[in-house]
Order: sequence, then structure tokens, then C-alpha cells
Amino acid sequence: MSTATQTTRSSPLALFQLPAPAALTDAQLRGAHCVWCAAELHGDTAVSLEPRHDSIKGVSGRWYPRGCRSCTLKPLLLLVRTHPGECEQCTDDASLCETRRALRALALELHR
Repeated sequence: MSTATQTTRSSPLALFQLPAPAALTDAQLRGAHCVWCAAELHGDTAVSLEPRHDSIKGVSGRWYPRGCRSCTLKPLLLLVRTHPGECEQCTDDASLCETRRALRALALELHR
């Protein structure tokens, strides 16, 4: 994720590396298709990656990235593995890290 990208609220989902908005279709920008594989999404197959604010085709705007479960699981598992090495709280006491707990809970949910 670029440093210019901001989510509307702070969450572990804000840590996800997403494709550049300029490279996505309109359906991907509005969350109808997966941002990674472009598969059509439905309520039971979509994982919301939270609304973002970015420059899209030269205009500042909001977009609504969503991913399919299998595509979302890949970067999520990477975050689960790499987060502890990049987090001061995890270095001090990983059991107190809310982000680590949230990432692990989401990973378990997507594994179902």
C-alpha cells in the first residue's frame, strides 16, 4: 500500500498491499470484483478491505476494495508472519497486540 493511501478507519486491513487504483477496473474499484483476480464477488464470497482514499486517474476519490477469500488469504498470511517483526508491541509482549490478534482471527475465519 502506498503511503498516500488512507483507510477511513484504522484496522489491520489497512496493512494490506493492494494493487494501484489506476490499474483496476470500475467493478474492482467499487468492490463488485476481487482487486487481485477480478472474480465477481457476492456478499458471501467477498472480504471487505475497507474504503480507501486515493488519487484515481488523476482525481482524488474514495474506492471500495474487496477480495475473494482465497486471494485475501495470501497477503493476510504474509502479514501474520511478518507483523511481529515490525511491531513494537509484539517485540515487547505479543499477547497484548490487538493488531496481531485481529490478523490471526481473520486468518482463521478465512480458513473455514
